[in-house]
Amino acid sequence: MPVRPSPRRPFVSILHRSIVAVVASLALVGLLGSCAGERPSLGKQAPVTTAAKGSTTSTSSSAPPATVPAPVVPGPDTLLGYIATPTAKPVVRAEPRDDAPAIDIPAVTALGAPTTLAVLGDATTAAGGGWYQVVLPTRPNGATGWVPAASVTITKTPFRLFIDLEGRALRVEKDGTAVMNSKIAIGTSENPTPVGASYLTELIDNVEPGGAYGPYAFGLALHSDTLTEFAGGPGQVGIHGTNKPELIGDRVSSGCIRLTNDGVGQLVDFQLPLGAPVLIT
Repeated sequence: MPVRPSPRRPFVSILHRSIVAVVASLALVGLLGSCAGERPSLGKQAPVTTAAKGSTTSTSSSAPPATVPAPVVPGPDTLLGYIATPTAKPVVRAEPRDDAPAIDIPAVTALGAPTTLAVLGDATTAAGGGWYQVVLPTRPNGATGWVPAASVTITKTPFRLFIDLEGRALRVEKDGTAVMNSKIAIGTSENPTPVGASYLTELIDNVEPGGAYGPYAFGLALHSDTLTEFAGGPGQVGIHGTNKPELIGDRVSSGCIRLTNDGVGQLVDFQLPLGAPVLIT
């Protein structure tokens, strides 16, 4: 990938500006358990930060309509960039009613990032009866639940990520316009990269930027279809850099999506919010 004309802002300055994601300097193998490669060194978790200025926008706080909307399937037509951030421990139900079975979702991820949930449909009208349907960061992939509208803060990001496995390509769109196109490496035929609608759950600043995962990795609300456990992790899939850029374009990982280190750095520069949609086909 050619060097960008403008230098990347130092990561510490991004933290001081309260960018979107939580950045944790710790072992990626525990989080991104389905990624192949050497183990990065352990480090310490960085402070939790809040949403980036300009990366999300608040939605209307007007009262929701009285009718509960029909459930929808996660996909490009329904995962529109609306993000629900619980104001306390997430209250998630299997159906949009208070007496429906509860779904246990922790308040923070395994790395300490605040739990975010991708909203399905148009959040300005979707909270019928006071509920939002959301994509969950759990198995099975594509699982959904419902959260009370009063229990979350809703924001909207203009960014969506599209991953074409057959074409080995990643595309980032902002307000529907492509702002990045990059070649990727994907999972092998034995451990393929799963398809489906997902979203970003963490941003990790690797303590060994020259290692197998590169300088940064994004966790996804997505898990391997073939690996239920890998090197002590839950088989979570991610997007990360690599120390073998010559393999970009091949099927070489255990499910994760690999970019060049410049490519994953460009994703960080976009200040993508946790909850930004990732659509894999």
